[in-house]
Amino acid sequence: MRRLLFCCACVAAAAVTQAAPALAHDPVAPAPRSEPAGEWPHGRPGARDVEVPVVFTVSATGAVEDVELERSTGDAELDARALEAARRWTFDPALRDDKPVAAKTRGVIRFAAAEEPATVHVGGGRNPPPPRSASEVVQERHVLAAAPHRTASDLLLTVPGITMTQHSGEGAAQQIFFRGFDAVHGQDVEIWAGGAPVNDVSNIHSQGYADLNFLMPEVVRRIRSSPGAYDPRQGDFAVAGSLWLDLGYDEPGVTAKATAGQFGARRFFLAYHPEGTSESTFVAAEHYATDGFGPARATTRTSAIGQAEYKLADTTTARVLASTFATSFDSAGVVRLSDVRSGRVDRFGTYDPKQGGDAARSQVVLDLTRADASSRLSIAPYVVARSMRLRQNFTGFLLLPVSGSAEAVARANAASARGNSEQQLNDATTFGLTSSYHRHVKLFAANDSFEAGVTARHDAIEQSQDKLAVDTGEVTLATLATKVRATDIASYLDVAVHPISRLTVRGGARLDGLAYSIEEATGERRSAQGMHLGKKATADVRLVSGLRAVASFGDGFRSPQARSLQQGQRSPFTTVESWEAGLRYQEARLRATAALFRTDLSDDLAFNQQTARNERTPPTRRTGFTAEMSARPTDWFSASASATFTRAEFTNTDAGYAAGDLLPYAPQLVTRTDVAWTPTLGRVFDRPLTGHLGVGGTYIGKRPLPYSELGKDAFLLDVLASVRLKEISLGVSAFNLLDLFWHDSEYTFASNFQRGAAPSLVPQRHITAGAPRTVLGTLALYL
Repeated sequence: MRRLLFCCACVAAAAVTQAAPALAHDPVAPAPRSEPAGEWPHGRPGARDVEVPVVFTVSATGAVEDVELERSTGDAELDARALEAARRWTFDPALRDDKPVAAKTRGVIRFAAAEEPATVHVGGGRNPPPPRSASEVVQERHVLAAAPHRTASDLLLTVPGITMTQHSGEGAAQQIFFRGFDAVHGQDVEIWAGGAPVNDVSNIHSQGYADLNFLMPEVVRRIRSSPGAYDPRQGDFAVAGSLWLDLGYDEPGVTAKATAGQFGARRFFLAYHPEGTSESTFVAAEHYATDGFGPARATTRTSAIGQAEYKLADTTTARVLASTFATSFDSAGVVRLSDVRSGRVDRFGTYDPKQGGDAARSQVVLDLTRADASSRLSIAPYVVARSMRLRQNFTGFLLLPVSGSAEAVARANAASARGNSEQQLNDATTFGLTSSYHRHVKLFAANDSFEAGVTARHDAIEQSQDKLAVDTGEVTLATLATKVRATDIASYLDVAVHPISRLTVRGGARLDGLAYSIEEATGERRSAQGMHLGKKATADVRLVSGLRAVASFGDGFRSPQARSLQQGQRSPFTTVESWEAGLRYQEARLRATAALFRTDLSDDLAFNQQTARNERTPPTRRTGFTAEMSARPTDWFSASASATFTRAEFTNTDAGYAAGDLLPYAPQLVTRTDVAWTPTLGRVFDRPLTGHLGVGGTYIGKRPLPYSELGKDAFLLDVLASVRLKEISLGVSAFNLLDLFWHDSEYTFASNFQRGAAPSLVPQRHITAGAPRTVLGTLALYL
């Protein structure tokens, strides 16, 4: 018996020995390396864990090439979140004959019970709160990266209803037009980036001045656009609406990009994102310079930004953001359209080559968040320091009427004879914080909730504005410097209830208290205060799966320029009332919205050529329609398109404006399309070869001008083409591909750009020429 057992053991051992080599060649399925869980759609926490089965297509490098639902949950928003989480998984690739191969595998996306993202600004890197209006959209990275963009400001073009110009030079803040509003450099659009406000309070050049040049387009993860004033989190300058920019960088390791092209353009971008960490952790730097496409258009800028997210405990996270930026730029200013047509001046020419300026910005943000299954507490203090110098000349040597003593009139006329060039200086430091507490409270349903929040901001500002001689740049008429201290403290309460299964009602209120202290160089001091109570309400009805009807109301405000306030004056806010109603459709890979809207202002602002800034006008009303669509049927193709039509008109007759007249300069029709193809072209040197072809098109039409005229329509087409072989990529970008002659901006006012010529007060059409076709090439290394 022992002998028999011994023989059997020997036979078994021999069999195993012979079988071992064959096992080494058996296929090995992909093995997950990281398995991110799903994030619940905001405001809809689950009462139990949910598991969503999916099927992955994993490349030979271990990357997720495609993912699809094996079984739908029946909830389009939850399905979409499951697919988003699945695309963030990473794998060890499948093996066949010990070689990595592409393969399919199954997995499960898990949603933990009652785990809900916070209802806080997108800037902290968390999921945005639920939409407060039918037309609210969140543009994700695949839309932002579809077409070429040179700055973070350019990314705003993807927001429905927004178009921009850059009449003060490439390094200055862009002029924003949004839903019939000429927001100038930000007076009617509230902007946050990375958890810090971008708008300047009482900026000498423009109220609400918002310069986004300190951001690189690569580090903007997504943009949430909230038109109107329907959200209690919206504060000062949320007139046309608010924008929140969420920052992050998702390319693991080191990225180095070098770009060069026409008109002496050169750019170097360097970034690092630690592998295996959230895309909220990164550091990046940029150096850029260009000679410009014409005289007085050179620009240089340099910037650095870093952000890190830390897990302090199971329920507590911390995020730290720090950045610094500086730029110097020239500006060609305006030219008379009649001079361009007659050939007296080139369309890219300038009357005063000494225009331009410089700017700098540094900031630090700390965001602490504690969250559990039923509540979330967040506090985010910040410090921002900014400086700006701007020299401009809108009217040349025009003699402007001046009131006062004979000596004052003579002095002003003498100064105008040397040119109406002026220099504006603005230095500001801002200290502030945002904080919120969100909690689930069952009133009608388990996912009812409330949020209470407090925001505080204090600005210390020093500013001045001087008349300069065109030839020498010396001060010919000094304006005494002003110091401003501005404080805005606000509190809000927001409630979301579900009285029936298909209805969500959101409502809240926000109370802002503003205080100003103004000190002139003469020693005169004055102060003013004011308060504003804003009411918000949204009704959201689920009609069928994925389709919702949304109606919204809200009122907001714009703060006044501090230097215009008198002692003891109650701050004369511009008050805003907004209404909107429309439809939203959203499923896993498709979103579509359509809405009618109306916005009424108690008073408004319009450009005045004598002061070279917007001045107060009678009340206005904007009515319009907007439609938007974003589709991503596969991971290698995406498309988004939008169209917005707005009629902006005066509702009273006063100050040279008549009721029914169109508000000048803001285009009535804005359309935008972004399309991208990113296919896998094959394999070279055992590495995937991927391509990218992106197209961005903007149409700007029916731009009203004074005296019932219309400006020139414009259609701009930008194209990006690139190929990437894992560690290296080559790309070509073309802006204004059709090389159209378009007007970046148009104005109608009186001017005189000939020294000593008899001035005429007859208004003339003035333009700043848009950039011609510009081609840039980029080499990038991913290490």
